[in-house]
Amino acid sequence: MRVHYLRSTAADAVGGGSDKRNSRLEAAWKTLDPAVMTVDELLMFHERVGQALCTKLQSLSSKVRSDQEKLQAHLSRLRSGLVTVNEPEPEVQEKPARRPYPTVYPKYRSLKNPSLTWAGRGKQPRWLLAEMKDGKTLSDFLIDKPSNKRRKAR
Repeated sequence: MRVHYLRSTAADAVGGGSDKRNSRLEAAWKTLDPAVMTVDELLMFHERVGQALCTKLQSLSSKVRSDQEKLQAHLSRLRSGLVTVNEPEPEVQEKPARRPYPTVYPKYRSLKNPSLTWAGRGKQPRWLLAEMKDGKTLSDFLIDKPSNKRRKAR
């Protein structure tokens, strides 16, 4: 009865956590049988649990302290007017803009449906493969390039 009480209070202390954590706690508890352990073993176990708790609490408190320092620094910047409320923190940097790529013009046009075009990059489109099955070659679909005179006029 007492062991069951200890198990439930330990699970409740962890409480609010996931079932995975509770099942891990139950599995660890099953490997330990305090009824079989000697007093010295129980005391040693108690010390180890205390040490583990201290290290966990210290790491959490140091994390909380560093977060608190960041918030205090941001608050002081807000009060001094260097930063507005909606402005992101200086640590957050935006990605640089992508470099501009040239426009890719189509090189091939469908003979059956002129609105279908292909630039010659990537996988060949289905319409091109279907029309090539009829015995046509890729050069039959080439779009005539404008002459240099037309290009200069633009």
